Parts: sequence; C-alpha cells; structure tokens
Amino acid sequence: MKKAFALIMVLVMVLSLAACGGKTEEEALTLVGQWEYEGGGYVYTFNEDGTGTYSFAGTDMKFTYEDKGTSFSLLYDGNTDATDFEYVIDGKTLTVTDSFGEPVVYNRK
Repeated sequence: MKKAFALIMVLVMVLSLAACGGKTEEEALTLVGQWEYEGGGYVYTFNEDGTGTYSFAGTDMKFTYEDKGTSFSLLYDGNTDATDFEYVIDGKTLTVTDSFGEPVVYNRK
C-alpha cells in the first residue's frame, strides 16, 4: 500500500512539473518582455497591456502595439499610421523582418 501511494505521489509531482514547464515555454513565445538588438544599443520593451518603448542612445520612444501571432502592428506616439512587422520567436531570439525585408535579430533580456 505504501509503495502504491509513493508511486502516485511521484506521478503527481512529475505531472505538476511538466505543466509548469509548458507554461514557461508558452510564455517564452510571446513578445511581452525586453528584447535587445544583437549588436547592442537598441531595446524594445513590449508590455502586457499593448504599450511599449523603443530605447536607443538615451532616448525612449513610446508606442502601442497589437500582436497578431506572426506579425505585430506598431504605432509610435505622435504618429497616425501603424507599421506592420513579421516576426519569429525561437527560444530567446526574436527575428523581426524590417521595412526593407531584412531580418533583424533581438535577444530576450
């Protein structure tokens, strides 16, 4: 009886840890967080509420965004037209296709 109880407890613990791991992986696939250009000096911060900042050379530009899954629409404060960017997240790497069609790589901070 004790062996059966111990086995059940081990299974519960394993399943609990697996569930936690899945949530972490899902969270890693979101834009939310800080992303630094791989060459340094440029940082995008995407907040959960659809706002964010783009920081470079001591300047912070505020924006709103809409995450569409494989692309996001970004509207800087003071502008009237949003810009759409395609993106791919692979682990801690965000690759954004810029307005010239070139990939730009950012790393999660």
